[in-house]
Amino acid sequence: MGLRRRLPVLLVALLVFMLSVGGLLASYLASHLRENRDMVSQGLRVGQTARAVLSDVQDAETGQRGFIITGREIYLAPYTAALTSLPGHLARLRALAEHEPGLSSRLAVLETLVGSKMAELAHTLSAARLEGFEAARAAIQADLGRATMEAIRRSVSEMVAEQDTRLGEQMADAQAAEGLIFAAAVAGVALSIMVVLGGGILLFRRNRQLRLAEADLARQTALLQATLDNVYDGIGAFDAGDTLIAFNRRFFTLLGLPLEMGRVGMPLSALSDAEDGRPRPVLASLHNWPEGKPFSLSLHGRDLEVFRNAMPAGGFVITCQDVTRRAQAEATMRQAQKMEAVGHLTGGMAHDFNNLLQVISGNLELLARAVPLQGRAATHLASALGGAERGARLTAQLLAFARRQPLDPRVINLGRQVRDMTDLLRRTLGEQIEVEASVAGGLWNTLADPGQVENALLNLAINGRDAMPEGGKLTIELANAFLDDSYADSHMDVAPGQYVMLAVSDTGFGMPHEVAGRAFEPFFTTKPEGQGTGLGLSQVYGFVKQSGGHIKLYSERGQGTTVKLYLPRSRRPADITEPPLSGAAEGGSETILVVEDDAAVREAVVEMLADLGYSVLKAGDAEAALSVLASGARVDLLFTDVVMPGPVKTRDLARQAQAMMPGLKVLYTSGYTANAIIHDGRLDEDVLLLSKPYRRDELARRIRRVLGKPADAPAIARDLSTLAPVAAASHLPAAHGWPSGTLVLVVEDDHLIRMSLEQMLEEFHFRVEGVETAEEALERLGRGPVPSILITDITLPGMSGLSLAAEVRRRLPSMPLLISTGHASAGVTLPAELDGQVAFLSKPFGMLQLGTALAELRRDIA
Repeated sequence: MGLRRRLPVLLVALLVFMLSVGGLLASYLASHLRENRDMVSQGLRVGQTARAVLSDVQDAETGQRGFIITGREIYLAPYTAALTSLPGHLARLRALAEHEPGLSSRLAVLETLVGSKMAELAHTLSAARLEGFEAARAAIQADLGRATMEAIRRSVSEMVAEQDTRLGEQMADAQAAEGLIFAAAVAGVALSIMVVLGGGILLFRRNRQLRLAEADLARQTALLQATLDNVYDGIGAFDAGDTLIAFNRRFFTLLGLPLEMGRVGMPLSALSDAEDGRPRPVLASLHNWPEGKPFSLSLHGRDLEVFRNAMPAGGFVITCQDVTRRAQAEATMRQAQKMEAVGHLTGGMAHDFNNLLQVISGNLELLARAVPLQGRAATHLASALGGAERGARLTAQLLAFARRQPLDPRVINLGRQVRDMTDLLRRTLGEQIEVEASVAGGLWNTLADPGQVENALLNLAINGRDAMPEGGKLTIELANAFLDDSYADSHMDVAPGQYVMLAVSDTGFGMPHEVAGRAFEPFFTTKPEGQGTGLGLSQVYGFVKQSGGHIKLYSERGQGTTVKLYLPRSRRPADITEPPLSGAAEGGSETILVVEDDAAVREAVVEMLADLGYSVLKAGDAEAALSVLASGARVDLLFTDVVMPGPVKTRDLARQAQAMMPGLKVLYTSGYTANAIIHDGRLDEDVLLLSKPYRRDELARRIRRVLGKPADAPAIARDLSTLAPVAAASHLPAAHGWPSGTLVLVVEDDHLIRMSLEQMLEEFHFRVEGVETAEEALERLGRGPVPSILITDITLPGMSGLSLAAEVRRRLPSMPLLISTGHASAGVTLPAELDGQVAFLSKPFGMLQLGTALAELRRDIA
């Protein structure tokens, strides 16, 4: 590298030295060269002019290539200069060649070559401007003009060589005289020429390297700018003097700065001045902002995070990120999590509440049949039943919001449903509300629960009516809709695809933004107290989500509200709708196994079924139910709760039961289905479900639909006014054989069953004591008067009823024992010590069955 840097200096020094020697030689030989001066001058002018022509052509070619490579007009300067100087140089050569025929011929060839080369350069430049730089670069890379350039160089070289030869011939005589001095002079001149040529070549190469470096720098700068312009974030780089050195357009767009300020060299202070008047100026605030910490703000409807980071070589980079979509996604996620949490809570509450409602409504119906009520008592009972029904509707709404309601989807055409409901809505909403329905042609089918669609439409219509107290217009629209990827990207809960859109619009007073944001929350309402539960829109929201759809609410204060439901399209033909359960409720004589873990619900259902004429077996869990079936008892219908404790799940119970007893029918019931028989919010195809709470006539109709119409079954009365009381004590056996006042010890862990049994025994004039566990029973037998009869359930906490009976038999061998069980007596294996004086009482039982069992026990000890 040192030699390369010193080479130009050495060449200049050598050139100066050679010129000095030449000057001395020229002075010494002046007298000898005077005659040849004109000739030498002629030759030199020819050579210099020829080289000038070559230099012009080379400069033209260099300028042309620089322009085509960089696309910058400044590189055409050498080309333009050559076009100006080249004609003068050629004219000077022609003047010098007037008295030299040989030079004239070579000059003609040179002019032809130069003309061809300049034409080729002009053609390539024209192609660059007309066809684009790529076409021009392709022409250059084809090396079409290289041969011409080489020919020009050879022609110039030959012309110069010819002049040198001629000069040598003319100086031959002088060489003899001057001898070594002349030879030295010639050598000096030749060496000088070589030095000049070497220096020119060196300068040319250096110039070419410089141009290539500049072009490479320009390409890298363009690449960097293109990269910055394609970055989603806004980026601005500043040097140590707070001057802008690199940026992209998004930096100015996100920060709301004028685009005309986007140029290199712009000071940071000028950009900060452009933010004057803003509540939170970004650039001024970042001056002492911690490195790497986000500076958050909202600007022009965008949520932004701005960072300042130092650069290793000095200066800093400001990065601006648009986090609007992320903030929206986080807000949507928080809302979804909140709704999901509330859904789990309400779903669990609804389950327990449904069980309580089942006990209440079931016992109220049994009371209505057992006791003839009139007047105010009948009114109170009807009000209680009505309250239970309202509670059932409330839990149904809670389950709908929690997406735990059992949907029974069908392929339906919403157009037919809307047309069928339009007249009903007009009557329901009143004359002040104008109802208009618009159904688009070619409406697709959708997969949804028809009953829930009607409930959703009715809820939305009633909400619309309440928003128009002075009257208005309710518009129902149905149309096909396609939610694309762009819409799905901005709504995290939406899957792109084809939907059927049901829109309900009103012209009411609308909602402010904060109210609309909470409209789907359960129990949220803006209506006065007592005029709404806040569950209407929640129920619609849950139904749509459970159906795999999307719901969107649009509302403006004073402009009205539109709620749009998007239900997934189905390509299947519409299903035939199953007729609703109707007609008189019928009982039967089949055997039904009731499986229910809630004792109060179980006893109420068992009594209703027994009152309908069915033979009833019962079990508290799936394992107990399988034990009943394994005993060989004939069962026609398995009526089981869905949510059951224990290792055996409900669906497994049904499969095992049908394997043990082919042809066994299964009917499920639940107030909260979870995922046992519902998947993706829909009932499995082979599942029949009776949702809790249910009325006696609903139970009767559903069971008859499952079992089929009996050969001879009496119709069951449907309303309270026709319900008759159950058989009074006068209809029971006249005597069960036991003396009045006989003491009976009842062991039953279920409080409701124990209380009911005690009341029945008191009706038979027994004295009764009741305990909850076997341990309490043994403690009671160890003190006070000894009971005459022990009545015990088999399934007890701690010691079982059979173990208790065996221990009592060991202590009191003559005590009669009455075993109460929900299993078939044939399936119960008694210990050997219980042989004799033992009777069975199968649950559920009434006064008749209890009296018969007591009479049988009395006969055994007689």
